Amino acid sequence: MKHSVLPLALLALACGRAPETRTYDVVVYGATPGGVAAAVNAAREGVSTALLQEDHHIGGLASGGLSNSDFRSFESLGGTFLEFTQRVKQHYAAAHGPDSQQVVDSVEGGYYEPSVARKVFEEMLREAGVAVHVRHRLLAVSAEPSGERRRITQARFTDLASGRPVEVSGRMFIDGTYEGDLLAQAGIAYHLGCESKAAYGESLAFDEENRYVQTYNFRVCMSRSPANRIPLEKPSNYDRKEYAPLIGYLRDGVVDALDQRTGAKPVLKVRPMANDKADFNDVWQSPISLSVENVNHPWPEGSPEVRQRIFNYYKDYSVGLLWFLTHDPEVPADWRAEMAQWGLPKDEYPETGHWTPALYVREGRRMIGMRVFIEQDTQPEPGELRARLNPDAIAMADYSINCHGVWSAGPGQPSLGHLSKAIQPYQVPYGVLLSKDVDNFLAPVPMSASHVGFAALRMEPAWTAIGQAAGVAAAMSLKTGASLRALDVPTLQLRLHELGAKTVYVSDLGEAVERAAAVLGSAGQLRRHAQPRPAGGRAPVSRRAVVRHQGLFPRPAG
Repeated sequence: MKHSVLPLALLALACGRAPETRTYDVVVYGATPGGVAAAVNAAREGVSTALLQEDHHIGGLASGGLSNSDFRSFESLGGTFLEFTQRVKQHYAAAHGPDSQQVVDSVEGGYYEPSVARKVFEEMLREAGVAVHVRHRLLAVSAEPSGERRRITQARFTDLASGRPVEVSGRMFIDGTYEGDLLAQAGIAYHLGCESKAAYGESLAFDEENRYVQTYNFRVCMSRSPANRIPLEKPSNYDRKEYAPLIGYLRDGVVDALDQRTGAKPVLKVRPMANDKADFNDVWQSPISLSVENVNHPWPEGSPEVRQRIFNYYKDYSVGLLWFLTHDPEVPADWRAEMAQWGLPKDEYPETGHWTPALYVREGRRMIGMRVFIEQDTQPEPGELRARLNPDAIAMADYSINCHGVWSAGPGQPSLGHLSKAIQPYQVPYGVLLSKDVDNFLAPVPMSASHVGFAALRMEPAWTAIGQAAGVAAAMSLKTGASLRALDVPTLQLRLHELGAKTVYVSDLGEAVERAAAVLGSAGQLRRHAQPRPAGGRAPVSRRAVVRHQGLFPRPAG
C-alpha cells in the first residue's frame, strides 16, 4: 500500500503555495522528552536530524507542569535523562550558588521549574545540531513498498506561522508524540483503550476490552511569591454546582485535607519546587480533583478542533476548581487562606497567558509492534527475584504500574481502572519500538504495549531512556546499512552503555563495574540477585537529597 500526498501538493500549487521541501536522515515528530532524546541522540551519532512539533512548546509534560520526575530510585537513572537532571542542577547552581536553597529544592535536578526544563531541552537540541521546527502540524505521510513491507519517504506539514505547506523527506522516522499521530498517519496498526484479560493473560486487565484511555488533567504550575504571582480569574462559564459536592465529601470524611501535606484524603497533590513554586496535580481516586474521566476519550484520534475543545474544558474546569477552593464561603477558612497565597507565575508560559500549553496526556494510541510490553514483563518468573528477563533490552525503568482511572458513571461515582501496583525495576525490549510492516519507523513514546504494561512505561524518565535508544538505533541502522529489525542488538546495547544508558538495574557500583553488570544482566546472569535500593543512593547523591526525594515522593504501598 502506498500512502501519497500528491493531491495535497497539487492543491497547494493550485493555490499558489508551492511546498517548501526539506530533507534529513532522521525525522522526529513530537518534542516530548522521548522525542527530544531521540533527536538529540541521533544527531550526536552523526546523522542529520529534524524535530518537528505542532505547537511552540518544547519538552512535553516535563516542561509543561510535571515538575517532579516519576522515578523511585536514583540508581535507575542513566543516559539522557540523567544528563537532563544534571543540567537542571547545574542551572540552579550557576544561577543561585552551589549551596543555595534552589539547588536543595531541585533534589539533584529531579525537581524543576517548567522554564528551566524547557531551557535545558532547548540547549541540548541546539548543542547537538538538531533542526527544530515548531508550529508544524502533520497532515499526511507518504510510504512506498519495501519488499514485503513499506518505507516512509515523506511527511507533509503545515507551517502554522506562515500557512505554507512543508514536505519533509527522511530515511528514518520516529514518533515522539503522546498521541501516536505519526504512526496513525503512516497507516501503522495501533490499539486504543484497554485490552481484556484474555488478550495477554494480565491479572490487572479488564474482563472485557474497551476503548477508554487513562484520564487526563493539567499539572498546574503555581507561585506563592507575592512578586511573581498572578491571581486566578474566575472563568466566564464558572458553575459552582460542579464543585459544591466537595463540601459534602468533606463533611462525610470522604475528603479530609486540601493537599497531601495535611491529610490522608486530599483534594490536591502539591509538590514544591524552587523559587516558591509548586506543581499542583490531581489525587488518585479523589472524588473531586483536577482530573476528569470520560471527557478525554476522543482526544487521541481527535482533530485539532476536537483537541482544542477538550483542552479548553479541562482548563476551565481546573481554574474553576482552584477558584472555588480560594473563594467559596463554604470551603474551610484555612483552605481558602492557603489557596489565596497561590497564583499563576509571571515568569512561566508568557506565550499562553501563564497557563501551561500541555495537557497531561497520560495515554494515547499504542502501536501494535513486533513485541508487546505487558504486565508480565514487570513480574519475576517463578523462583527468580528480578522482573522478567528481556535479553534485547534497550532501556530500563523503576516505577509502579500506575493508572489514574479510565471511566466514571458520573460526578461523585466511583471510577474504574485505577491501578497502583509496586513492581521491581524492569527492562524494556527493543521490539516494542518496531513496526510490523514499516521498516524505517520507531515509536519510543506511543510504543507497543498493552494498557496495563503502558501504565508502567508512561513516565518521562522511561520515555526519555527509550527515546535515547530509538535515536541511537536509527543512526546505527543508517550508518551500518542494517535494517532496524536486523540491527545487532548487543552492539546497540554496547553503544547505549557507552553513553551511560541503562538496560538492567544495578546499584552502588562504579561506572566501569556498572557497565559490566549491565552486560551480565542482559545475558540473564543476575536473575537470582536481589535489587537493593540503598538509602544513601549512588555516591554523587547527597543523603539530604535522597531523604527529601523519599519524603516528597513516597513509594506506593506494596
